[in-house]
Parts: sequence; C-alpha cells; structure tokens
Amino acid sequence: SARPGLRSKPLPVSFQPARMGDVEAVKAEANALYADSKYEEAIAKYTEAIKLMPELDPDDDDVIATLNGTPEGKLRAVLLSNRAQAFLQIGKMDPGGIESKEARKCFMKASMDAGLAVEIAPDYSKAQYRKGLALLGMPETPQRAKEAVGALEAALKCSDMTPALADEVKKMLQYAQERRFDGVDMPENCVVS
Repeated sequence: SARPGLRSKPLPVSFQPARMGDVEAVKAEANALYADSKYEEAIAKYTEAIKLMPELDPDDDDVIATLNGTPEGKLRAVLLSNRAQAFLQIGKMDPGGIESKEARKCFMKASMDAGLAVEIAPDYSKAQYRKGLALLGMPETPQRAKEAVGALEAALKCSDMTPALADEVKKMLQYAQERRFDGVDMPENCVVS
C-alpha cells in the first residue's frame, strides 16, 4: 500500500479481446472516413476509439512505459498517429493557408497526438514522421526545426519503415535540415496517407 500522503497510480487495465475488437471496429470506421477525405469526422471517430480504451495520463511516464511493446500500446499509438494525420490534412487545406491561426491549431494538435504516439511506440515510423511534419507546420523556430529533424531521423530508423515512406521522410528531412538554417517553402504533397 502507498505511504500516507502519496497516491499509488494504477497501471492501465488490459483489454478484454472483445473490447479490443470494439476499438478496432471504430478505428476501421475512422479510417474509411479519412479515406473519403472526411477529416473532421475521422478525428471524431479516432477520438471515440481512444475513449474506448483505458484512460491514460499523458504525463505519467511510468504508465506510458508499461504500454511500450504491448498490443494495447501499439493500437493507441496508431489511433493517435492517425488522428494526427487527419489534423495535418485539415491544417494543410485551411483556406487561410498553413500560416493561418486555424491551420496552426491543427498542427499543434497533430504534434500533441503524434508526440504521445511516439512516447508510447517509439519504433512506429508513421508516428515519428507525423511528429516531424506537425513540428514543421507550427510557427517556425530553430528549435522546432531541430526537433523535426530528430523525429524524421528517428522515423528512418524504425523497424516498420517501408521504402515508399522512407523516400517521403527523406524529402522532408532534407527540407527540415534546410529550414534549420534558411527559410524555404514546404514541398508540395508532403503529407502521406
């Protein structure tokens, strides 16, 4: 038992197989909405799927560490990463341009989701890639460009990296490295589905 004055933190509850199936079903609905370019609806469905999972405090490093390498952890990382991708798409398509306040909010939300996905599953290439993209979409600072380079380099080292994604990541990595030192425009079609 915990000492007086200290709360013991419960570890995340493991899912029953049926519960995992529920989450996977909602994820499939979200993926279909994303494929139909219904990004806001996809975000709502990814959020619904995440809420079906045990609650997670994003600041609890001990609990996050217990999720690393588990099926629950991978599923949560995929949901967060996919929701980040939908936020990236909305930000990219904002009528005010990627510099608009609304687009920046989307890039910030994408950064938060992808960042947590990377903490849960550091070897998940799409999460690392989307973290890098989100950082590049946020207001430009040398530190953000440096963090984006780090995320993109980490993506290339992930065991699940595919040749097609590696080509895309390398293009963005070159852009991020140049951006650290010069102001350059983001390449077209920089968001992979």
